Amino acid sequence: DSKKKYVLFMLACLLVSASSFFFGYNLTPTDKFEFISDVFVNTSPAVVSVQSISTSEEEGTSGKLYIGSGSGLIISAQGYIVTNFHVISQAEEIYISLSDGRNSEGTVIGVYPESDLALLKIDLPDLPVAILGDSDAVEVGDLSFAIGNPGGEQFARSLTMGVISGTGREMVLNDGHHYTLIQTDAAINPGNSGGPLVNSRGEVIGI
Repeated sequence: DSKKKYVLFMLACLLVSASSFFFGYNLTPTDKFEFISDVFVNTSPAVVSVQSISTSEEEGTSGKLYIGSGSGLIISAQGYIVTNFHVISQAEEIYISLSDGRNSEGTVIGVYPESDLALLKIDLPDLPVAILGDSDAVEVGDLSFAIGNPGGEQFARSLTMGVISGTGREMVLNDGHHYTLIQTDAAINPGNSGGPLVNSRGEVIGI
């Protein structure tokens, strides 16, 4: 009996230690996952909606043609925004919608098709700015969060959560470009393109 009691006692200690390690040592049940909302509150204001517009030149019609929308990320107080190149590749006009309800026309500063990135700029004051992290420090098993606009503006700044499933993933896509990618199982849907992948400290580690 004493041996059984000792084994049960050790198992109980092991379970307590494991749960403390997983949930962050001395965290109480009410604040175990508060950091998730902190990640969203600190990062989402810098996530914008990017709308691409083209000009219709079909016979008998003229005017502006809505191509689609994606996401973007404000990376400086001067109004620089990073997004994916494919979000704006066919756009003749670009419109940016901010989290505070403001809207602005965006200007293309530079495009980098080989890495599917584009740099835009808007001219508005008092812009929220994302915190950039170190993507080289990312490790498999780290928590990851994707923030973007899946399905368009009506689902703006949606948050999904997962883990880093792999790093340094080498891919060559149909466009012939070679990409080195971070793999995550956080849900990423159409419209998320151009939005940030964020670590548990709210630092941006990928687009």
